[in-house]
Amino acid sequence: MIKRLLLISLVLGILSGCSLVDDVNNSLDYTKEATTFINEVSQFAESISELAQQAATQTDAKETLTKELDAMKAQISEFNGIEAPAFASNVHEQLVALNDTLLTDINGYMDQIQNGVTDFQNSGMAQTINKITETMDMLQNLQP
Repeated sequence: MIKRLLLISLVLGILSGCSLVDDVNNSLDYTKEATTFINEVSQFAESISELAQQAATQTDAKETLTKELDAMKAQISEFNGIEAPAFASNVHEQLVALNDTLLTDINGYMDQIQNGVTDFQNSGMAQTINKITETMDMLQNLQP
């Protein structure tokens, strides 16, 4: 009887330990995905600024610019669909809100491109992207 109780206790202990390991892995996965996303947004800002300057005079650069904007919209939608662990929910909610603003900025900028305006700096995207990259500090300070 005692052996069975010990065996059951051991099994329950192992199973609860597995849950803890899963929680830590999910936390690390989210932190890694969010960090990667923020870095991609930062790289996007750098490449878009250059493409916007080129798009003012080159038709093929304008097409590339539009493709890059569409690709970022897809990345934003994908990131917004991630389920954040409880400890990161506040940061994730802030990122999702900023991403929604960035989507609006991108759509507005794409409308401007259709009208021949390619000025990235005055598009509002640069400010929103800066706010997104500022969340990196909060993300790095998260504790599961």
